[in-house]
Amino acid sequence: MRRALMFIMEWLWRLLYLNAIWLLFSLPIFTIIPATAALFAVLDKMVRDDQDEPDFKVFFREFKRLFLKSYPLGLSIAIIGGLLVLDLLILRNAVSDMTVIIRVALLAVSLLFLIAVSYCFPVFLRYQFPWYKTLFFSFMLGVRKPIITFLMSCGFLLIILLVLFVTGIGVLLVASLTALISTISAHYVLNSLPKITPKGAK
Repeated sequence: MRRALMFIMEWLWRLLYLNAIWLLFSLPIFTIIPATAALFAVLDKMVRDDQDEPDFKVFFREFKRLFLKSYPLGLSIAIIGGLLVLDLLILRNAVSDMTVIIRVALLAVSLLFLIAVSYCFPVFLRYQFPWYKTLFFSFMLGVRKPIITFLMSCGFLLIILLVLFVTGIGVLLVASLTALISTISAHYVLNSLPKITPKGAK
């Protein structure tokens, strides 16, 4: 019991520390994409046991390494997600049969897009695919392992509830805890696949 409590407290400290670094590097809003990629990179090392503790120097190194590489993926997620949200807002009060069908279709596409986004950063870090291939491959991972995807979605839902009802703690953990759930889920799914050596991978 004591060991389990120590384990939880240790990971809570790690997540709080990483979230604070992520917030610091995201303060200029335009750096939120490489900061998020660096957050995933550090957590990926920790999940793989390549690194025991979060380290500011490691985060900064990953931030610099991924600064330009992460923008195509990050901007594509922002643009596609923004367009889907905008379309849903435009159609939210529509009542005709055709617009209702379009709205349902958009909701379905949005759900599929969220599945892809949930896995995309761990996939990008491991394979260095172009952004469109990263999203497609991530979507296929989510479909391949629906139970893992469902459990990951439940984890994201718990984070939303934490932010809504325990806002202070939720804000201090939202980015790092979301990235941890995504990384662990993707790590499990990717390790179940045969080895892939994509052209141009680094």
